[in-house]
Amino acid sequence: MGRVLAFRRDGVPSPARARSPLSRLAGRVAWIVAPVLLAGLGQVVVLKTGFVASLAVPIDGGLRWRGKPVLGPRKTWRGVVVMSTFSALVAGAQALAARRSARLRALSPFDYERTNPWLLGCALGVGYCVAELPNSFVKRRLDIAPAGTSERWGWLQYFVDQSDSVAGCLVALRFFYKPSKLETGLAFSTGLALHVGVDHLMHAWGVKRRAYRPSIEIPSRLATAGTGTLSRP
Repeated sequence: MGRVLAFRRDGVPSPARARSPLSRLAGRVAWIVAPVLLAGLGQVVVLKTGFVASLAVPIDGGLRWRGKPVLGPRKTWRGVVVMSTFSALVAGAQALAARRSARLRALSPFDYERTNPWLLGCALGVGYCVAELPNSFVKRRLDIAPAGTSERWGWLQYFVDQSDSVAGCLVALRFFYKPSKLETGLAFSTGLALHVGVDHLMHAWGVKRRAYRPSIEIPSRLATAGTGTLSRP
């Protein structure tokens, strides 16, 4: 009799432990951040290996304004394609996993019956890239090299460098999901910390370095210097 009771007791699955509000919140934030984080790591590999180099074409097409690059050679179409594609692939994989696993479905903040994961991931990647462009435009006007800072307020410039793309992702996210203020704050701080980590990884691997010479060092013989018109070098 004791063996029968023991068999029945062992054969009955134990009830799943209820997740605490904190763990659910952390899970949602991790789910939100994952597509862009993994896409960013994928971009590091692409840049290191020189993959799809044919797409490494400057977004500004080499145009100059007042004798200085509009955005510079570091903002390329390859970055947009890689980030949007990889983010879409990760978001699609998340949706597939959520449909097959009740635990992951409970973890995800998205309703994949109403949300297209491929479009979601693509939007996050594009938002990441587009949000970096205003900062690049301003830095070229101030003769600050890509990935560089000036002597004054360097910490603030670095903060903007690392946070603009995170903010762009959160803006894109709101078209698919309205996070709470707490989720937004945690996603921003987590994304910022991870972005800083990836930035250090890119420097350690030699992927990121100053390849742009500030236009202040270029003689002012440029035909368009000070005219405020766009031209090609």
